[in-house]
Amino acid sequence: MARYIERAGNTARLLHVNSLFLIDARINNLSQNSYWLSVLEATSLIEEYNHYSGKEDYKNDITTFLALENETASSIKSSIRLARENARMVRDQISDEIWVELNALHLYLNSNKSKLDFKKSLHDFCVKIIQFSLLFEGIANATLPHNEAWNFYQMGMFLERADKTSRIIDIPKRLKKSDQPSSWGAILESCSARSAYRQLYGTAANERSVTDLLIFSRSFPRSIRFCIDRLDENIHEISGTPKHMYSSEAERIVGATKSKLDFERLENVFSTGLGIYIDKLQKDFNKIGKEIFDAFVLMPNEIQRVGLDESQARRMQNQFSQ
Repeated sequence: MARYIERAGNTARLLHVNSLFLIDARINNLSQNSYWLSVLEATSLIEEYNHYSGKEDYKNDITTFLALENETASSIKSSIRLARENARMVRDQISDEIWVELNALHLYLNSNKSKLDFKKSLHDFCVKIIQFSLLFEGIANATLPHNEAWNFYQMGMFLERADKTSRIIDIPKRLKKSDQPSSWGAILESCSARSAYRQLYGTAANERSVTDLLIFSRSFPRSIRFCIDRLDENIHEISGTPKHMYSSEAERIVGATKSKLDFERLENVFSTGLGIYIDKLQKDFNKIGKEIFDAFVLMPNEIQRVGLDESQARRMQNQFSQ
């Protein structure tokens, strides 16, 4: 549930920031489609979009695919639907406030009003979803007991957030003038980081400072380092293993990723190449998701006990990762 909620908010952020990019860069209509395709490549959705767009009766453009597509788990609409299904399955463990807000957004996204709002103003539509994700996080923190279930909720949220923040950082490179302050200012806004940036740096947005904030900040809640730090805390709370030790491959990989971020230098990131560094982080995030599933959701001995073969277990793991 947490991953889907966070994914909806971050997909809205991706739509929002790239629509700003298109305005700032003054990209003409003929070039916009190719630009949105590059966004799909950055988010690993290009194959999925090609699958649907190749159908004769398919009418959605890329922005509609990311926002309102019914069949993919990556769109805002589908993410909220799947989050609601998960919430319904654990209805007795979540607060009434969580259910009311999530159900209201689900009904809105399945109404004609959401389609009209989306066509009228992509900006306003995205802001609505972003505000919901922030509201949902606050309600969850304020109304759920901070027990094992809450730690799982936090793990899902922070893992998804770290992944999407990395993808947002990578997008300006797809513009010819990625060093423009307006481009990096849009990145800050998409991560709700403009105020934090002003407090810390007090200068016009630039590639190095924005990258430093969104990857390495210990205090900003949407930075990758912050997310992995919290993920490390949550996974140790669940397992009961002392910090700096591990009892599963999931804990080991989380700890290893945390150490990389703790001891990495910004100069090394740019000497390696920002895009290459981001790709390595995303591979680590994928490994973490897989190992969390294996360690806590469907343990190897449970696979044998319930009689699943390896292919069935992997299908379940892929559904969990999505």
